[in-house]
Amino acid sequence: MRAMVTKSGIYTWINTRENQFIEEHFSNNEKLDKKDLNEREQYIAQTLVSRGILERFVDRNSTSYALNIDNNSEA
Repeated sequence: MRAMVTKSGIYTWINTRENQFIEEHFSNNEKLDKKDLNEREQYIAQTLVSRGILERFVDRNSTSYALNIDNNSEA
């Protein structure tokens, strides 16, 4: 398990699968399109959105995700 700090300053624990998902898809800190994810990854992304780690953006018919963490205070 690993702790991450959201932009609001709240420490949140993430499990190994969530950590692996973040490392694989957000290494360069860019937006990730939902259409590029399989069903399992979409579920993980939505779980991270509900916990405040990812931010979801909806633009017309497309959905994308971006990290919602404080890069200066990562635990």
